[in-house]
Amino acid sequence: MAGAPDRGLFHRLMNIDRRVIFLIIALSVALPILLPLNLPIGASREADAYYEAMEALRPGETMIFSFDYEPDTMAELDPMSLATLRHAFRKDVRVIALTNYAGGAGIAERILHEAAEEHGKEYGTDYVFLGYNPDWSATMLRMGESIRRTFPTDHYRTPTDEIPLLAEVDSYANVPLLVTVTASALAEYWVIWAGGKFDQKVIAGATAIQAVLVYPYFQTGQLSGFLGGLKGAAEYERSIDVDGAGVRGMDAQSMAHLLIVVFILIGNVAFLLHRMQGRRGG
Repeated sequence: MAGAPDRGLFHRLMNIDRRVIFLIIALSVALPILLPLNLPIGASREADAYYEAMEALRPGETMIFSFDYEPDTMAELDPMSLATLRHAFRKDVRVIALTNYAGGAGIAERILHEAAEEHGKEYGTDYVFLGYNPDWSATMLRMGESIRRTFPTDHYRTPTDEIPLLAEVDSYANVPLLVTVTASALAEYWVIWAGGKFDQKVIAGATAIQAVLVYPYFQTGQLSGFLGGLKGAAEYERSIDVDGAGVRGMDAQSMAHLLIVVFILIGNVAFLLHRMQGRRGG
């Protein structure tokens, strides 16, 4: 209204258009992904243990990698999977991959192909993708007896008896490490079935919400290491000196959190100063 008094800077700060706030937050998330800030990331004890378990593998040994998630958690778990396979192939460790989710097959193919292409690995000799078995509990148990009988063919319908890698490796007894990256309780079941019954060493990658459920297994030594959420992925990427989507995601997350704290402080300080100004004016 014409002639209305200016309500002051502090009042305007408390009434910033929410569209401006949304735009600033969007930029704070997008820009670090496009232009990484390389913010410091400290490694946790469980991420260090995950790295050490991978690092202990010797060239020529074989690990099992289970893609136990679907597209809804790709943003959080893909960085772990890719970093783990890069680490394995860099060390010339062979990989037997599978998935316990129908929607995990496409994810597994994409990440396996990317990591194998980077390191010049050959399908059938350096890695194999067994595909999806619908009965996860029977799969975990039967692999302890025979991988080839559990998966008579691989994902591409090649008989597993004809795959060179599987001619040498046919059970947990031939595998020093099993890795599961999962968005569910399957990490716990790998520990129970493969670890408990067959004494298989297991490490896991988990979403942040699942991390609290697998932590007790790490504390008891049943789980030899794990990565929790995007932060765990970023910690592991830093450990292998290959920054990827995990580090970029943590940069974006950190900037967004910092801005939210700044907006909260601005709002509260402006409110207090505005009220004090009002009292003096009264």
